[in-house]
Amino acid sequence: MSYLSTADSFSKGIITQLQPRMLFAIVLPLVIAMVSILFLLIFAWNPLDEWFFSSAADWGWFQKAQSFGWGFSTMSDWLAGLLSFISLSAIGVIIGLAAAAIMVTPLAVKFISERYFPNLEKKGQHVNSVSTFNAIKVSCIFIVGWLLTLPLWFIPFMSIILSLFWGAYAFSHMSQVDAIVEHATAEERKYILSTHKKGFWFIGFVCAALSLIPFMGLVMPVFSIIVCTHYGLKALERYRQQKNTLEMHG
Repeated sequence: MSYLSTADSFSKGIITQLQPRMLFAIVLPLVIAMVSILFLLIFAWNPLDEWFFSSAADWGWFQKAQSFGWGFSTMSDWLAGLLSFISLSAIGVIIGLAAAAIMVTPLAVKFISERYFPNLEKKGQHVNSVSTFNAIKVSCIFIVGWLLTLPLWFIPFMSIILSLFWGAYAFSHMSQVDAIVEHATAEERKYILSTHKKGFWFIGFVCAALSLIPFMGLVMPVFSIIVCTHYGLKALERYRQQKNTLEMHG
């Protein structure tokens, strides 16, 4: 299959995001994310803060840094609390993203498919169960992976690297299945996700990078779904066209 550019998906994604119904769709994951963050901060901040600091305290270089004094202990306590806050906020956002994947994606797919891919036949089966399973799987992998790599944030620049990696994973993997699940068969879905894996990862990486800009993270859950939908449906349309061409000449 020929290379499929993500630039067109981003440009059409911006146009789609500015539609009134898509702007309104931003509210749902935002509200769910805010409620989740508040709940997590109330019940999970202190346990996570203690686990975070105790895990880092086992590292040799961390113990040496503490032995030098210079207020490092106070600073590390403050840093552990700050990173716990950031981490719980990120988990709240992934919950909001999962909600968007389940509830907002059907709206985005309907709008995009009707406007841009009116002739693309829907062949998907077990759409709701596939979508829900994917949302749960991606959320669990994100939360476990995020928490396990949390102590690495004490290493310089690792906070940025890990934020981009896990953000890219969440935005790409949460959206790529839902983008095509209504239209693609199981075989087509497997092929598209495998062949265009790098494209979906790139979309996720760009959305993760944009999320580092203040307030942009509020838009990214829905925007990533929109861009992935444009990209996924275009990939499916091209795949079927090429398959039909080969069959006609075969």
